[in-house]
Amino acid sequence: MSSDVVINGQKEWIATRLPDGITFPEGGVVRYIADGAKINDVLPATWDPGSRQLRFQSELHLNDSTPRQNGFYSIDVQALPDAAPGLRKLEDAIEIAGVKAGVEFEIVSPRPPESLIKNGDFADVRFKPDGKWEPNQGVLFARKASELGSWNVGTYQGKGVWAPSRTGAPGELIDVINGDADGHFPVDRERPFASGENIVDVNGSNTCGYIEQTVEVRPGAWYELSFHTGYHLTKEDTAGPTYLRADVRCGEPGSETVLVWDDYVQYYTGKGDVSSQDSRRKLNNPGWRKRRLRFQVPEGVGEVTVRFANPGPSGFNKELPANPGGSAGMLVAHVGLVPSAADPYAGR
Repeated sequence: MSSDVVINGQKEWIATRLPDGITFPEGGVVRYIADGAKINDVLPATWDPGSRQLRFQSELHLNDSTPRQNGFYSIDVQALPDAAPGLRKLEDAIEIAGVKAGVEFEIVSPRPPESLIKNGDFADVRFKPDGKWEPNQGVLFARKASELGSWNVGTYQGKGVWAPSRTGAPGELIDVINGDADGHFPVDRERPFASGENIVDVNGSNTCGYIEQTVEVRPGAWYELSFHTGYHLTKEDTAGPTYLRADVRCGEPGSETVLVWDDYVQYYTGKGDVSSQDSRRKLNNPGWRKRRLRFQVPEGVGEVTVRFANPGPSGFNKELPANPGGSAGMLVAHVGLVPSAADPYAGR
């Protein structure tokens, strides 16, 4: 229609057909909105799932100098659970007063729930005045890091003794590796990796290092801890496998309840990547693997602590001293903690 056409309130039926993969949800509404006049009216609508047609009646106001002129319609729609992301186009899908037009809908991938873990990508690395990213064993690492934002660090010293860093600084307890330079991160469609993510090696300078973080949770609720593990051992290194324990626990130290835990062991994968710091040298491809641990928070518990630690070949046996198991440790990246559906096999 040209801009000089005037329509001053005549009632018309408006019909629109929705593309496959999109529906009019239960409780959905159709609105006529004229922002300038603060008009936001709900219009009765009928939805026919068989024909995928939505019909509603409305007064049309176009250039008639009333407060209701030149508004627009807002229709609630919902993507079906099995609808693939992408653009949907339909010709002649909407009809107003005998005039037809096409419509377009774009289904986007749902955003993953926000993680309760802060700095789960290890992007927040703070340095001492003389610290910076520097080469080390063929990778770029955080020399003299003063803080790994939101994470506490320390070492397991054997025989059941855990020692937090006195200064809170990672020091030589763990290593932080530059992900943009040496990540070789895999595709994670559920929660994509982003630029600036880094890596933690839980073996710093021959240490049984650990990182941990305490978060608030809902009593009785289910959660899933997800993360990626890898191994950066160089081909020339003759050391054996490397080790990691991931756990979620609650309660006071010494009387803690471990809600979920698992041990991981990883070997040299045999795949080489060119070192970011020396084009003549090859490093082991980390061989990233996604891990998931699901758990239920006990009633009466409002916070849990997530910990990643290097147990070494001795594990955390209270009868044995600490043994880092070599100079290279397992890598941790891309940590997330989100609400989860209940485990259908829990308690069986």
